[in-house]
Amino acid sequence: MALPIKNKIKKEARMKKFLVVMLALFLAIPAITYAGSVTSKYDVTIGGYVKFDLGWSNQNNGPDYITASRESIRGNQNRLDEYGNTYMYAGETRVNMLIKGPDAWGAKTSAFIEGDFRNSAASGNSGVMTLRHAFMKFDWAQDSLIFGQTWNEWGMIFSVPTLAFNELVDVNKGFRQPQIRWTHTFNKNFSFFLGVYSQYNTMTVGNAQNDAGRGLMPHYMGELTWKTDSCGKIGPYMTQFSFGGFYGQEKFTYTSDNRTWSDEKVNTWMMALKGFVPIIPEKKGNKAGSFALTGAAFYGQISANSPEMSPYGMTVATGIAGATDRTPHVPTTYGGWGGLTYYFTDSVYITGVYSTRTNNFNYNNTLATAASVRNNQAYIGNLIWDVNPAVRFGLEYSRVVTGWGHFAASDGATAAGVVGAGGKSDNVRFAAWYFF
Repeated sequence: MALPIKNKIKKEARMKKFLVVMLALFLAIPAITYAGSVTSKYDVTIGGYVKFDLGWSNQNNGPDYITASRESIRGNQNRLDEYGNTYMYAGETRVNMLIKGPDAWGAKTSAFIEGDFRNSAASGNSGVMTLRHAFMKFDWAQDSLIFGQTWNEWGMIFSVPTLAFNELVDVNKGFRQPQIRWTHTFNKNFSFFLGVYSQYNTMTVGNAQNDAGRGLMPHYMGELTWKTDSCGKIGPYMTQFSFGGFYGQEKFTYTSDNRTWSDEKVNTWMMALKGFVPIIPEKKGNKAGSFALTGAAFYGQISANSPEMSPYGMTVATGIAGATDRTPHVPTTYGGWGGLTYYFTDSVYITGVYSTRTNNFNYNNTLATAASVRNNQAYIGNLIWDVNPAVRFGLEYSRVVTGWGHFAASDGATAAGVVGAGGKSDNVRFAAWYFF
């Protein structure tokens, strides 16, 4: 009797092993399928970060504040100024892919794709992914060539951290535009780039042609850079000064009845100087005690349809509304920003930033000037702690002071048109990042 019982036990053991193996294979099938879906014949690296924001403002601001709303005046209150706001936000989360492929014409080739969830291009529905970067790059020993959408790098430098994405937009943080850009490096100290890029925002709903600013040619850009590490560096930044800008021409079309059209050409241009100086450089790769000065200044004229330094470009058309003989004028604009960063330790640092921009309208009171920013200033201070290469925390205070255009009562202004011409916004923001 003992033998049959032993055989039965062995059969049951074999059956259990068989079931375990089948279950393991069954569970492995989707894993194998998912793994196959992310492979590539080239070298692909996935990166990005998860970002969480918690903020408070004494005005009715969300996470993308740039200006302060008009202040309330007696008998004419502005709801955006009367009520403050708190918010939580995760839309600045980003995902990207870096692809390295085979050489071409003696150059290393690569491509980069990145999107975030702000959805600032198409609509106000945060949470929908929007394209940030999509470009291919060819790198030789002293030259590089880019085709695709990425930053217009003239006049911009990312040497100071801010917690809000838009805080330096109005002082030339830069825009990501479809472009062709060639960069040449003479030696370790001198380099320049030249390029062409789209003259209007190509990320609007439906990717429609710009109806107000038309041009037969793209905008042209360039920049000359001098840098040296003889004075030391802080992180990836060394002493640097760059001078650059862009030039473009737009054609504005007008009609009174949609049957007869006329047009006028308008020049848009900008020049900018940027720089970084490690006053006290890091020592042996440790940033503790280091101190940096950085900033940029600019001058030029930006139309309402150009992507540069949006949303404060403006085009004023003088003449009778609806007539075909109106002449467009683009106001000049100037400003800049400066920042100081001090590292208490290699991973804890504090930054103070001041920025300003002024638009010179110099026109009679019009609806365009009444709704536009004449001057915008920002005072920003933040403390950041890089816990490790993956985790970062930040706390920031900012004050934004904005001067708006306005009608005088004698100009036939409505009650809404004489709301206060200035505004102040105080903001406190906490942010947490997880880089991957």
